[in-house]
Amino acid sequence: MRLTLRVRKGPNLSPLKRSSRSDLPMSVVNPLVRAEALEERAYQLKIAEEAVKRNTLVVLPTALGKTVIAALVASHFLYNYSQLKVLVMAPTRPLVLQHRDTFLRLLKLRPDDVQVLTGKYKPNFRLQAWQGKSRIYFATPQVVDNDHSLGMSLKDFSLLIFDECHRARKNYAYTRVAQAYVGEAPYPIILGLTASPGADREKIEEICRALYIEHVEARTEEDEDVKPYLNPVAVEWKLVHLPESHRAIERSIRHMLDDRLQRLSAMGVVRKNPRYIFRSDLLKAGEAIRSRLEQVSTPEERGPLFSALVLQSSALTLFHALELLDSQGPQTLRLFLNRVKNSGKTGHKTIVSELVSNGIYQVLESGNLEDHPKVEVLEKLVLEQLSSNPSSRIIVFTQYRDTSTYLAARLSKLGLTVVRFVGQAARGQDQGLTQDQQSLLLERFRSGDIKVLVATSIGEEGLDIPSVDLVIFYEPVPSEIRYIQRKGRTGRRSFGRVVILAAEGTLDVNYLRASRKMAERMKQMVKGLNSELHPIIRLGTPPERNPLSPEFISEAEVPQPLAETAVVSSSEVELLEKERLSRFNREVRETAKRILGSVLIAGKRGLSFEELYTELEEEGRNHATIRAAVDKLQAEGQLREREGRLYSIGAAAVSPGTERHVFEVLKVQLGEAILIVDDRFRAVLTSADYNGPRELLRKGKRFSAVSELYEHDGVLYARIYAIEEALA
Repeated sequence: MRLTLRVRKGPNLSPLKRSSRSDLPMSVVNPLVRAEALEERAYQLKIAEEAVKRNTLVVLPTALGKTVIAALVASHFLYNYSQLKVLVMAPTRPLVLQHRDTFLRLLKLRPDDVQVLTGKYKPNFRLQAWQGKSRIYFATPQVVDNDHSLGMSLKDFSLLIFDECHRARKNYAYTRVAQAYVGEAPYPIILGLTASPGADREKIEEICRALYIEHVEARTEEDEDVKPYLNPVAVEWKLVHLPESHRAIERSIRHMLDDRLQRLSAMGVVRKNPRYIFRSDLLKAGEAIRSRLEQVSTPEERGPLFSALVLQSSALTLFHALELLDSQGPQTLRLFLNRVKNSGKTGHKTIVSELVSNGIYQVLESGNLEDHPKVEVLEKLVLEQLSSNPSSRIIVFTQYRDTSTYLAARLSKLGLTVVRFVGQAARGQDQGLTQDQQSLLLERFRSGDIKVLVATSIGEEGLDIPSVDLVIFYEPVPSEIRYIQRKGRTGRRSFGRVVILAAEGTLDVNYLRASRKMAERMKQMVKGLNSELHPIIRLGTPPERNPLSPEFISEAEVPQPLAETAVVSSSEVELLEKERLSRFNREVRETAKRILGSVLIAGKRGLSFEELYTELEEEGRNHATIRAAVDKLQAEGQLREREGRLYSIGAAAVSPGTERHVFEVLKVQLGEAILIVDDRFRAVLTSADYNGPRELLRKGKRFSAVSELYEHDGVLYARIYAIEEALA
């Protein structure tokens, strides 16, 4: 199969031209690179020199400097095309910040040149930031995708970097960002970075199509130019035997599962011997049943299909229960089955009834069941490592949050500093960790304050932890990508060790063999990709070179010696980001005052967005600030949008029967104002009765409002609900 990539001509695109970048000057190591910060590695320079020519996928084992290559490629575009920008993307905020710090350490960048944009910032601030003077942006793909849908353009970017680009599949944000970039930029260049694109040929081809890849630069541990920079990593398997108490529960659950598999086979839902029906077969069967349900409409046809779907779903639940018992232990199984008990699903009710009658719930809830034997082995491994080297850092990987909680608690009882490292999403009562909390934990782990990190999959990619001495897989993973990522957490600065725990006679052993086999297959497939890739068709010609001035380089240069930290510190950049945000919020407040004044003057006719933008953009206010100000006023209940026009709340509220008065401010004093009502009599307005703009409460100001008059102790008072219109 030949993998051909083309950019289709859209309805508003200029005629397409086939171009090549081979004639452009290529000075990868340039004045922007801090030579003293760069450990010269020939393979990194070679890969970077190739990547500046065309869209390139870089496949490189963890710890061999993919980010360094990205910085070198970025330096080429930042230096030679000073009129254009560079965008670096990574899936999570901690990884985005990590890349920013690495680029600051390697390149001569001023704080003003750098902008970080993640979900921490509101969209209107981000839209303004994209239009700013920064030259290199660090962002999550979700933010880029969202902001692009709000009007942000990618046409002024000379380079887009996609880290952990194996995610560029199906509906992930990377695919939409790449498509938008290639459709908007005259001469787009893409750099994709990954340690493991996958072992499935179709998936690798999908990544290449999604990122418009024209060339692959791949290295493995066996390549001669890489070997000198790799530290040996010893990989051990430790097999354990499940105790008889676990096997007894396993047999009961297996009996329940076999009953359902036999019934599915007899119904013809899965046309296989029940002994050889696996989870993948059930998943395919579920898709087929749901597809069939969409095609039929009569109760006679749908009834049997619903029954089959309940059986298929309950079989999957039991498969999962078996895996949890075999690979995780009774604690994780108990928590899962309690969720099953409380779910209320039809298939789950039957499972719960059988588990209760078999006594399995009672055994699990008793707390008398012994631990999974992996726990004891894990404790021994951790204690031995810290005994032999007290400064060691250890990562324990497990797939499940419930297991991570239990293991962290068990290891903490040994007197160790242990923390759980999980994702942001809430799982029931477990609220997860925010990105700031994740960053703080990683910093404590690097410093040695934390010795052991018990991590779920969130810890598998992108962690910048240079000195992990021991990585323990609590279970094997049936994925070559995750196997490579977990393994790559060690051996970065010195000899590394990986220990994989597996229970004999369970899926653990199958997963272990499969992941190693798929990792080897992936290497072979990646090596042969270049023969199947072709240049894409771009919209325009390569940009004109416009190198940075020597004055810029001098300004960005910092003379002090380099340490492991950035020359321009991340704290400087973060302070500047706070100042930018503070300045933006100040501009929004000022613009909101200005908008409210214009809308109040417009009164009952309202003000269209076109009128508003025209009026305010002439004053130098940008679109993002105006939109943020409108959102602020709407959130505060001072404006309302109706049929594309903005009205004050008072103007929007006017209807037959509404009491409306015209007021003139006669005097303002402490806590109250004296008003003339309808040019006839005086009334007092207290601060408790007014929630409108303060600037209207000035002597001589006139306005109309939805309001009421009331008397108290012989004094007439006004209560103003909503300003309708500011009057001349």
